[in-house]
Amino acid sequence: MVQKILEMTNIKKTYIGVNALNNVCFDLNKGEVHILTGDNGSGKSTLLKILSGAEKMDSGEIRVFGQVVNITSPNVAQELGISIVNHEDNLIDFLSIAENIFLGKEPLNKKLRFIKWHICWA
Repeated sequence: MVQKILEMTNIKKTYIGVNALNNVCFDLNKGEVHILTGDNGSGKSTLLKILSGAEKMDSGEIRVFGQVVNITSPNVAQELGISIVNHEDNLIDFLSIAENIFLGKEPLNKKLRFIKWHICWA
């Protein structure tokens, strides 16, 4: 049986005078990899910004592992295990690919704010 990890249903987003997303639906099943492509202005970045908590949708529903979620910020998205890797080329040269991907998401000692390296490399 296929396990549905993510469901985005009837997502709408309008900016002043621009209908960016109109009833967009997107599913992701366990083991799948998806690529969003399209022309500039087609809504790819807007959809991902909504999923990552950087933008708020006007209407629609997001489910993670079957549970309706309200992604109100990037922190909420990260707590749900959602993270976006943007196509920017401004990487930090002396870090590995993995370190660049997880930059800013490292497990921290909450009291001292040090990175828990033993967890990163476990």
